[in-house]
Amino acid sequence: MLFVDFSDKIKQKALDIGFSDVGIVTPQLLQREYEALLSYLRSGYNANLNFLQKKTHQRKDISQLFPNVRSIIMVIASYFPIQKQPKETYQISYYTYSNDYHYVLKSNLIKLWTYIKNNCPNAEGDIFVDTKPIFEKAYASLAGLGWIGKNTLLIHPNFGSYVFIGGIMTNLNLETDSISCNQRCPDNCNLCIEACPVNAIEQPYLLNASKCISYFTIENKDIELEQTNPTNYIAGCDICQQVCPINKHAKPEHNQWFLPNDYVFWNNNHWETLQSNQFNRVFRHTVFRRIGFKYLKRNISWVTK
Repeated sequence: MLFVDFSDKIKQKALDIGFSDVGIVTPQLLQREYEALLSYLRSGYNANLNFLQKKTHQRKDISQLFPNVRSIIMVIASYFPIQKQPKETYQISYYTYSNDYHYVLKSNLIKLWTYIKNNCPNAEGDIFVDTKPIFEKAYASLAGLGWIGKNTLLIHPNFGSYVFIGGIMTNLNLETDSISCNQRCPDNCNLCIEACPVNAIEQPYLLNASKCISYFTIENKDIELEQTNPTNYIAGCDICQQVCPINKHAKPEHNQWFLPNDYVFWNNNHWETLQSNQFNRVFRHTVFRRIGFKYLKRNISWVTK
């Protein structure tokens, strides 16, 4: 049974909850993405992101994660900031400004799933927010939510690349969005590649994580970093996004949930004198927990040395 009218109601409910956009797609064998991932791993571009090496077959075939999957509801949420840091201070990526997106998106996807269950008690499903081996960007693009940019990020035509992605796998046979996003980056636009200060985007659509400032400041757990940091970023990096022409369309009013926390406006002395007990209190609900106090202090030293 094809739930045509209910598909439209699900999408409207997602927008009512506060998601920026939503699309529905059927599960597919993502062979091209799978082969690209294997090539990426063979080249060592993943650095110490070892989770990418696990469950690669499940990334290709989502039914190995959820055997009854018939439809995938994909959502995005804009996080373009309402206020920005002063440029003269240590910089942190926009996505670190607010509370951890994993929990924010999941809590709102639970609201959407509750609505679905209330209308279809026999529905089965599974929520994901960057926590399962799924090609989320690929499925978001197939659902009409944007295209993959040369910096490897999903780019929505209205909200740019400042979006978080999540979804729901379900056994419901929903009406899908028949046309995936057919836009792409112009062939003659390489602003993101040229702007990267460490040449981490080695060619269009290929990001070498072992060079990336965001990787080093978020994921890398070496006590000392031998590479130099030509930026003033201590958590993530937005340089390749800030130069993207599509991101000029991003507006603060698109952001429904991610208000900047007080630390966004700290001066350098506040960051430098931060103590572990204060870190635990201030950052307990943020992605800074993934970095950890010790490595945040390392990142600050990395910028200043």
